[in-house]
Amino acid sequence: MIVEFLGNSGAGKSTLIPILIQLLRDDGLTAMSVTEAIHRYMRQTLLGRVVCWLAPRAWQGPILWRVFAHTTARWHTVAFVVEHIGLAGYVLMSQLRRHIPWRHRRLILRLFFKMAGQHHFFRSHLRPGEVVVFDEGFVHRAVHLFVSPSEQPDPEQVAAYLALLPRPDLVILIQAPPEACLTRIYARGLQARLRGLDEEDVARFVAHAGRVVDMTAHRLADGGWNLVTVENNGDVTASVAGLRRSLLSHGVQPE
Repeated sequence: MIVEFLGNSGAGKSTLIPILIQLLRDDGLTAMSVTEAIHRYMRQTLLGRVVCWLAPRAWQGPILWRVFAHTTARWHTVAFVVEHIGLAGYVLMSQLRRHIPWRHRRLILRLFFKMAGQHHFFRSHLRPGEVVVFDEGFVHRAVHLFVSPSEQPDPEQVAAYLALLPRPDLVILIQAPPEACLTRIYARGLQARLRGLDEEDVARFVAHAGRVVDMTAHRLADGGWNLVTVENNGDVTASVAGLRRSLLSHGVQPE
């Protein structure tokens, strides 16, 4: 099972992901973050078995990650592009047309295709009862691909992108007020794309991101995607309770 999060910058995805993973484990599922899944599945490959045979256990995780990043991931990225050539082409063309710095476009594309390779790798290894949780999977990439302080969100662009995506098994929408998102963004430090922007531009980015998140959520709901919504108003206990109720209502349980 692939689970993806969707939410504005600062909505609280990073806080809720480890909680979700623990909830799923408590229910008998083998739930993993992206890093944990790479370590687990690399150990099942020939290269991974060689690493585990040669390297001390304390070194295996970092070495497996490097081997994955420099060899396995590249092959799986190519395989993903071949299988989803329409999506890959749309993403490339959408970034060529944007009016944002080239360094930001390169970063967005690099992270997108890195994630695509991970997704393809996981799909080839996932077994019943296993769950990989993406904090920023394909669905959330709509925020990366179509949001900036200077660009007005385009519903048609978002819809065209979503229509090309491989569907995850579950999307969890985290909703939070813009003011709370801004507070969290400044508390944790500005991400690369927001550094150097004044407060007005950061607020505009968050407002635009919120619109894209809403567009995305409505499109997913209309398209029959498996979508659950969690309100994150700063009360973690209430958010966790809402998350658990949503999972139960959607029948997320061991296979």
